[in-house]
Amino acid sequence: MPKVAILIALAGCRGNLDVLERLPSSDGGGIEYDGGTLARDAAADASSPPSLEDLQRAFADLRFGMLIHFGILTYTGNWADANPLIDQFNPTKLDTTQWANAAVAAKMKYAILSVRHIDGFALWNTATNSNDVGAISWRSGKGDVVREFVDAFRARGLKVGFLYPMWDATQGIGNSGVGNTTITPPQLQYLKAQLTELLSNYGTISFLHFTGWAWQMGHNAVPYQEIRELVKSLQPTCLIFDQTQLMNLWDVDATVYEESWGISPPADNTLPSTQMQKINSSGGNNWFWDSNIGGLMTATDIIQNLQLLEGRWANFLLNVPPNRDGLLDASMVATLTQAGSLWNPDLSRKPLPAQGPQNEHPYTPVGASATSGIAANAIDGVNTYNGYSVWQSSGTLPQSITVDLGVEYPDVGILNYVPLYAGREAPSTDGAITSYAILTSGNDNNFTVATTGTWPSNTAMKTAVFGPVKARYVRLEARAATGNNAAATEITVGARR
Repeated sequence: MPKVAILIALAGCRGNLDVLERLPSSDGGGIEYDGGTLARDAAADASSPPSLEDLQRAFADLRFGMLIHFGILTYTGNWADANPLIDQFNPTKLDTTQWANAAVAAKMKYAILSVRHIDGFALWNTATNSNDVGAISWRSGKGDVVREFVDAFRARGLKVGFLYPMWDATQGIGNSGVGNTTITPPQLQYLKAQLTELLSNYGTISFLHFTGWAWQMGHNAVPYQEIRELVKSLQPTCLIFDQTQLMNLWDVDATVYEESWGISPPADNTLPSTQMQKINSSGGNNWFWDSNIGGLMTATDIIQNLQLLEGRWANFLLNVPPNRDGLLDASMVATLTQAGSLWNPDLSRKPLPAQGPQNEHPYTPVGASATSGIAANAIDGVNTYNGYSVWQSSGTLPQSITVDLGVEYPDVGILNYVPLYAGREAPSTDGAITSYAILTSGNDNNFTVATTGTWPSNTAMKTAVFGPVKARYVRLEARAATGNNAAATEITVGARR
């Protein structure tokens, strides 16, 4: 059996639910979170796993985290270059404890490290290829930045997560741009093997932040269903993020907003969210350190972000890139320390509001058809600031779109519907379905009504819960909509378990 296949087979047989320290809840006793377990109160059943909503509520209470972009782009190369000159990676003074101390000084509660970026260079010794720290002279090929990161931050009481792009220029994954064709089986195996290593060998990983997926390839190019189930099997309490560039919980456990694009959570936000921003406003590699880095945020800037986001249940995820020595610049450390001395979280804030039904087990469709319009646009999972693929019907309503799941599943019971988006995270009520029916079938011929209902005419993602039923085909019938035609940016179907 190939080495990569063995990695996947072995890891698929284990669960990883390590227990770390407990942190007090924001309301003084409702929920405690340690990245791997929760205690509702002293009488709670310790064997009961936390619900997704428990984890989301605990995440919202963390409030402030550090994002760390570090890798070969700290030294050389351009964004998304294939086959980078990895021998130039040489952080002779690498000190992840310094990073962790700066995070603690700022009153951050977690950190996320870019363990591999779009260039493909891995900060751990991966068995999948030789584009990693184990293949260069730095520390005689025995360095593991990921290990040093998780150990240093956990030692200071912070939770840890990984940023992992699906796009890998060296492996040719995502290179053809937005909406490219589905990757090859060996490429998918490569991605799964790397994720298995990361989620099996480094203890409890609280967050997995994907990028270069929805906005580069789409969630069908790398089947979201397979990746999500793998992650949750290895790390049941790991929250999954992706820069989907949608203002809702479509295919994610928390929404991500990139402030450098001018995007922030809306004032009425009630979803678990995080806002990404860079501590620097300039630098050739943007998120990575380089010799031109400058324009640092002030402590006051940081406090203003924290205070704004806190009232919107959104975390502030601040990117602080280490330099070529493997250290945070003294100016960055000073700014973080000053911000920490000035900021105190508002512990009187109410807990994150109830989230309602969520699609925790989405199924990746293999196709779609419609009575009018381009059905494939609603199931490709492609969403980017520069454009969204949208299904739009024509002709008199009712009109419908039918999703083919590829096989018949026994537990289909939830459908998410994202209305029209039109550039730079701009949702619209135009075409929003307001009266609907959900029909299911095992053969694309004999359909049975699973549920009917109405949705308000707004831009929020809509959810319909039914069954569960045995089905391969799921049809969303638009019986009424705002405007003349129905529209959908995304339609996803999943299981109720």
